[in-house]
Amino acid sequence: MHPRIIIADDHPVVLHGIRIVLERHRMSVAGAAADGAGLLDLVARQPCHAVLTDLSMPGSGPDGADLLDTLRRRYPALPVVVLTGARHPGLLDGLLRDGLHGLVDKSADFGELPQALHAAMAGKVFVSQQLRCLLQSRDLMFPRPQAPLSAREQQVVQLLGEGLSVNAIAEHCGRSAKTISRQKAEAMRKLGLDNNLELHDYLQLQRG
Repeated sequence: MHPRIIIADDHPVVLHGIRIVLERHRMSVAGAAADGAGLLDLVARQPCHAVLTDLSMPGSGPDGADLLDTLRRRYPALPVVVLTGARHPGLLDGLLRDGLHGLVDKSADFGELPQALHAAMAGKVFVSQQLRCLLQSRDLMFPRPQAPLSAREQQVVQLLGEGLSVNAIAEHCGRSAKTISRQKAEAMRKLGLDNNLELHDYLQLQRG
């Protein structure tokens, strides 16, 4: 019996390419979705051995981290592999620590997909070669425990995510802008984020 895989991506061409690759490797596509709502509906209706999904899909239903959290809560034993173009080490590292079964680089050869899915179904964790090198270059390859954010660092990150500037956060918290900047920088270091663009993308994903 061929493994049954549910796939999700908001680009029809990508879905078509994934389907061809999986079928060439004796895997059956049990269903294809274009957004989070469609993926959750498929998983509820169609028996499958694993899910392969894009990380960010516009449309109805949950997206990003919210979608992965929903899948994990509803189907804790279901292997989930993410196809992503993200390059932020802290974000990728966090996904793996949250129990993701695989990360596949969206810009790489789709030939890695069957390998990732077989590994996930065997209870292993697969990371694409380029993404693995990126994580290792930042000393972020699991199972190293991630340094937790302090309560004040978490507060700063949360307020940044709500759109406040450093100065506005300083006024809101009754601390100096210099202190807020230092706490922001320390939080970014712990999250593996190098610059404000990476921080922006990280916050966007956390909001789903």
